[in-house]
Amino acid sequence: MPCYGRFAGLVVTGGVDTWVMRRSRHLEGVVYRSCRVGLRVSAGQRRRCFGLLRSAGDVWAGLIEMNEVRFRRGGPPVFDYPSLCRELAGVEVGELSVAAARSVVRRYSEACFATAARKKKGEGARYPRRKKALMPARFYAGTFSLEGRVLRLSTARGRAPLVVRLSRPVPYPSGDV
Repeated sequence: MPCYGRFAGLVVTGGVDTWVMRRSRHLEGVVYRSCRVGLRVSAGQRRRCFGLLRSAGDVWAGLIEMNEVRFRRGGPPVFDYPSLCRELAGVEVGELSVAAARSVVRRYSEACFATAARKKKGEGARYPRRKKALMPARFYAGTFSLEGRVLRLSTARGRAPLVVRLSRPVPYPSGDV
C-alpha cells in the first residue's frame, strides 16, 4: 500500500547506498524521524541514481552561473524562490523531476538569504559560489512511494519512474508518530 501523505520527504544523498526518510506532523511542532537504509540496485539503477544526483548538481551550478552573469552585467541578483522557479520553468535537467529540481532551488534561495542576513549583521559571508558535481535530491510527499521494501521515485515527465529495493525494511511503521 502506498505511503503518500505520511512522509514529508525523502532525501537521496551522496552515495546511492543510503536514503534518509523524514516525517512531519502538523500539530504542535515538527517531528523528524530519520533512518539510513541501503539500496539494492542493479548497474542500470545505480547509473540512473547517480544521474539524478548529477542533474541536481547541474541545477545548483546553473543557478550560480545565472547570478554570476547578472552580477557581471550590473543587474540585481535573483534569490527569491518564486523568481528562481520561473527561471527554471521549462528547463529539462536529465531525469530530475520538477519537484526534486525545485528542492535544489529552495536550498539555493535559503543559502543566499542566509548569506544576505549575515552580511547585514556585518559578518563576513559570501554567496554560494562553489559548483558541486553531485547534489542531494529531495523527494517530498507524493513524489515517491514506499511499498514494503520497494521505493519508487518520480522522474522527469516522459521518463519511467526509478524503482529500487531497500536492503532492509524501514525500522518503524509509517503510521507511527
